[in-house]
Amino acid sequence: MTGNTLNPQISEEAAGWLVEFRTGELEPAQLQQFDAWVRTSPEHLRAYLEMAAIWNEGDGLDAGQQLSSARLLVAIQSEENVVPIAAGVRTPPARRRSEDGPGTRRRYLAAAAVGGVLIAVGLVATLTLGRAPAYATDAGEQRTLALADGSVVTLNSRSRIRVRMSAHQREIDLLEGQALFKVAKDPDRPFIVGSDRTYVRAVGTQFDVYRKDSGIVVTVIEGKVVVSGAASEVKDAPERAENASSPGAKATGGTPLVAGEQVTVTDAGPGSAVLAELPVVTAWTQRQLIFQSTTLAEVAEEFNRYSTRKLLVEERAATPLRLSGVFSIDPQFMIGYLRSRPHVSVIERGDQVRIVHDDG
Repeated sequence: MTGNTLNPQISEEAAGWLVEFRTGELEPAQLQQFDAWVRTSPEHLRAYLEMAAIWNEGDGLDAGQQLSSARLLVAIQSEENVVPIAAGVRTPPARRRSEDGPGTRRRYLAAAAVGGVLIAVGLVATLTLGRAPAYATDAGEQRTLALADGSVVTLNSRSRIRVRMSAHQREIDLLEGQALFKVAKDPDRPFIVGSDRTYVRAVGTQFDVYRKDSGIVVTVIEGKVVVSGAASEVKDAPERAENASSPGAKATGGTPLVAGEQVTVTDAGPGSAVLAELPVVTAWTQRQLIFQSTTLAEVAEEFNRYSTRKLLVEERAATPLRLSGVFSIDPQFMIGYLRSRPHVSVIERGDQVRIVHDDG
């Protein structure tokens, strides 16, 4: 994030919280969630204050009706004939319009104009919160969030989650991308991450979930989790995560994993647990990628998550090119590296980068 421009996602979240406060009394759990959100980053506080200023500031209407939304908002707040946005903007009865003076008519015009602003804010809140705050990152962006329960979520590039907290359960939907979860221990409120048809249950642990085209990859960094292809299996059996003791053990209704293990879940369900290279799995948190004899196509697929231009691979050689090493997540670094490799051509055209490997 550079300059004074706010992340659009943060602005939307701020708008959603403002509407939450304006439209009703928040429950204690929601207040804790807001407290955690606003403390996550100075940008969150700035976005909320700017949104509140738009709602509250201004000093009345001008005769020429050249009105900013900020001035309109404050002008109508004290008007008794303006109803909440949920009920719509009230229009004066026809029989009274002739009795209303210019000032009153102007106030109705202001109310109607402000209605559009409030509806827009309300739609933002509905789409981004829906009573369940959503968070996202753009290409090349990473973001760390402190949740109301004390858990911490780190989002990788092009990732999106939705958070739902209740008195009995903590639920996170990984809608896109990859996230690292560091879960605050709370035995009375299981922490469940869902992504497509994959569900991970934890109590107090740290694990990575990566939503790929080929399947959902779950890696446990610390502690224990249970992975399943059905939500009911992880929600109804809290003891399985605590009782998982042997690496790779298979339990009815879910696959228990311990630190250092990884499983990939496909349409057929969870596969067998394997030992994971944890530095490779978590390298992205250091803005690095580690490849170990990885095909060029797989490398391009990974870098496409960080690039605004799509990397396309044409493998023409009898022996596919494989890469090993530690690389910066900056796509330009990889493009420059590939240019230096023998038998590799890099053609950059608009929003695409074509990489051709042949036998020379």
